Amino acid sequence: MADEKKNKTVLVTGAAGGLGIHIVQDLAARGWTVHALDRVDLATSRRQSLLNEELHVHWWCGAVDGAMIAEAMEGCQAVVHAAGVTSLSANDDELYRANHDLSRQVFRLAAQRDIEHFVHISCASVYGADTAVRTETSPTETYNLFEDSKLDAEITLQEMADAPGAPPLTILRLGLLYGPGCTTMGAAMVTMPAILRGISSLLPGLSGGPRTNWCHVEDAAGAVSIVLDNPEARGRTFNVADETALSFGEVLTSIIEGYDINLGPSVRVPSLALWTLLSPVFDNDWAFERTRDVLRLMWRRIQREHQLDSPLTPRLDRDAIFYVSDDAIVVADALKELGWTPKWTDFRAGIADTIRWYQEQRWVPRFDLEALAERRDQAPSARITYDEQLRGPLTGSDDGADDGPTVELDLHVTWSSLPMPPLRQEATIDGTITLSDRAQAAPLQGTIGLRWMPRMIMEYEFGFRDQEDRACRFSGSRSFSPAEPLGSLLKLEGTFVDEKGRFIGRTVAKRTDGVLSLLTTDKLAEPS
Repeated sequence: MADEKKNKTVLVTGAAGGLGIHIVQDLAARGWTVHALDRVDLATSRRQSLLNEELHVHWWCGAVDGAMIAEAMEGCQAVVHAAGVTSLSANDDELYRANHDLSRQVFRLAAQRDIEHFVHISCASVYGADTAVRTETSPTETYNLFEDSKLDAEITLQEMADAPGAPPLTILRLGLLYGPGCTTMGAAMVTMPAILRGISSLLPGLSGGPRTNWCHVEDAAGAVSIVLDNPEARGRTFNVADETALSFGEVLTSIIEGYDINLGPSVRVPSLALWTLLSPVFDNDWAFERTRDVLRLMWRRIQREHQLDSPLTPRLDRDAIFYVSDDAIVVADALKELGWTPKWTDFRAGIADTIRWYQEQRWVPRFDLEALAERRDQAPSARITYDEQLRGPLTGSDDGADDGPTVELDLHVTWSSLPMPPLRQEATIDGTITLSDRAQAAPLQGTIGLRWMPRMIMEYEFGFRDQEDRACRFSGSRSFSPAEPLGSLLKLEGTFVDEKGRFIGRTVAKRTDGVLSLLTTDKLAEPS
C-alpha cells in the first residue's frame, strides 16, 4: 500500500489538533506524503509523542489565510479538512468562522487546484435528538450553535461539490470523540473523577441513563484513510463510531475505573433524575457561573498538588445536557462495508488506554500507591514525623463488639510542615496492617487530611493489598471532642472496602501507646 502512494500527497487541516495529529500519523504511516496545516506548531500543541518524526510530514503553521492554505495545498491530490472549533461555549461568530467559513474557503481553493478528493470532518450530533438509532439516512436537526455551524458547513460544501469541476466530497460524521491528545468535548469529563477524588477517596459506581457510543481518534483517523483509498466513498456521507453503546452511568464509571480509583456501591442515574439534578444549575446564571468557577479552582489545585502541566480543563456547558438526555446510538455499518474495522470497539477499553496516556504526559493525576510514594519522597526534607500503633476489633456492623477479628496498624506519619489552622493540610502515611486472616503485616500507603473547621478532623485514607493480591482501602477519621480533648484523638474510626467497593468491615482502633506517647513522639526531621 505504501508503494502505491509514494507519489500521493494530502493536505490535512487542523493537523496539530487532537484528531488531526492522528490523521497525519495514520496517513503518513500508510505511505502518503502529508502537508500538515494548523494555527499552532506541533510543539505548542504538546502532542509530539503521537507522531513518528521519521514519517514524511511537512508543516505549515501560523495565521491560516488563503495564501497559506494555497501554498500548503500545492502538489496535493487530496484534502482532509479536520480544522474547526468544538467548544459549545464558543460564540456564534467564532463557530461560524472556524466551522463554516473556513470549510467553504478550503473547498473553494481545492476546486481551483483540481484536487481529486475532499474529505470533510463533521459530527453525528447533527441528527435529531429524538433519533435513538442514527444511520446516514436519519433526519438532521440542530439544537445549538455548534451543531448549526457543522450542519451548515455540510450543506454548503455539498452545494459547492455539485458545481462542474469541483472535487468529489466525502463527509464523515464522527460520534463523541475521545483518545490520546484530545482536549475538548468528552476529554473534559476526564477531569471530573480527579476533582471528585479530592473530595472523597471512594466514589460510587454509576449505571443507567441514556445510551450512546463513542469514537476513538485512532479509529476516526483510520476511517479517513479508508475513504481516501476507496472510490466508492466519493459523494457519500458516513457515520464513524464504535460498536458498544454504553449508558451515561457506565461511561462515567469507566472513566473512574480508568484512574484505578476504588468504587463504592452502584448508583443508578436515570434520565429524569439527571435532568432534575442539573436543571437548577443550568437554568440559573449565577449558580451556573459559580459552579463552573469552583470546578476550575479545584482543578487548578489538583494540578499544583500533583505537579501537572495540563491543557485539560473541566467544562460546564448548558448545551451539553442535550448529549446526555436521550439515547444516541450511531450506526457505522456503511463504512464497515468499505473495509473499516474499529480498533477500539468499546469505550471502556479505549478510555483506560487514554487515561494512561494522559498520565504519562502529566495531563491528569495518578492515584496509585506508586504515585503516592513519589509525592511523599518529594516532600521537603525539614518536616514533622511520628510513629503510631493502633489496635481495634473488625466488626460487620455498628454494634461495637470487642470480640472477633482484629485490626493492627503500625503507621509512620509525615507532615511537610507544622500543621497550623485554618487551611486544610495533608500528611503522608506508610507502614503495615494486620487485618485478621486477610492481611499479615501488609505494606500500606495513604494520606491524612487535616481540617480545622467547623471542628478539627483528621481524615485517614490508605490502601493495601491482601494475601490474595487484591486491592483494599480504608477510609476513616479522628474527630476532636472538647469533652475528651486527648482521648478523642486516640481513636480512629473507619471502614474497610475491597477493590469493588464492597464492605469488608469497620473498626474503632485505639492508639496502644497512649496519651503520653502521642505528646512526645512528634519530631522535626533533620534536613538531608
